[in-house]
Amino acid sequence: MGKPKTNIFIVDDDKAFTLALKADIETIFAKKSVKIHSFETGKACMEKFNQEKPQVVILDYNLDSMQPEAANGIKILSRIKKESPKTSVVMLTGDDHIDIALKSFHLGASDYVVKTSTQFKKINYSLQNIFKIMEAKSEATIYKYIVIGFFMLVAVGIIAIIMNPSVLTRGTY
Repeated sequence: MGKPKTNIFIVDDDKAFTLALKADIETIFAKKSVKIHSFETGKACMEKFNQEKPQVVILDYNLDSMQPEAANGIKILSRIKKESPKTSVVMLTGDDHIDIALKSFHLGASDYVVKTSTQFKKINYSLQNIFKIMEAKSEATIYKYIVIGFFMLVAVGIIAIIMNPSVLTRGTY
């Protein structure tokens, strides 16, 4: 059995951008087990969210170019964080507005990337950092259980001695 796949959602209404980003991520992270799903609207993303449980969402701020009534990325970010606070979200935008960036971070975004000529490099750097954090948290959990197990073993030994002190003198002549 291989490593479990890291589910990544890309939510952007620009199909060409989404396909190019998906291909870039799959190339850069070829050795990492990733499964990428793409959505043109936040609504479509949220319909699959609980079923697929993505660890990472790359979310465009402007999701209304095809559907003017579509929810923007900030509204979807808020919904994602309510559903799954541990999901990492990288916000994307073509606009370099500090208020959007601040609101994104306030709502729990892991990173904020402005769409420029270096956007893919920035997104992949952000993903590398997110993956490192995920691995560190996983390792910390393993060590936590090892420590808990060790102390439980020590506690059982101490209880055994308290309940039956003769255990300490058995076998001595």
